[in-house]
Amino acid sequence: MMGTMTAEDRGERAAERAETAGRRSRELAERLARLSAGMLSTERDARRAHEAAEESAQLAEEARQRAATGHENAARAHEEAARVHDAAADRGVGDPVDHRRRAVEHRRDAETDRREAQADRHDPTGGALSG
Repeated sequence: MMGTMTAEDRGERAAERAETAGRRSRELAERLARLSAGMLSTERDARRAHEAAEESAQLAEEARQRAATGHENAARAHEEAARVHDAAADRGVGDPVDHRRRAVEHRRDAETDRREAQADRHDPTGGALSG
């Protein structure tokens, strides 16, 4: 499981991903130009394509893990909101019926987020691009 990232860390990682995507886009444009000119693929082209595929798979895995962590955090926040609404209803603050209704909604949303986190943690490729 990935550790907690600060906003600065997330910004740096996003900048790295953007730089990588820009580099790969330029490589693909160059490759398309060579193919359009009738030039055949080289061993270097194949190696770079394989490396790019592995890097893309790694980035996708990291994104899935970040999404799962986000869903887990959201589920905890929904559970806390539900507890607060229940406590408000117990103390008769505001409209107890509305607080109970909102607590139920938050618990439902928490369950949805937990299911989403579980789906995010599942590797649909079975590690097909690993190793």
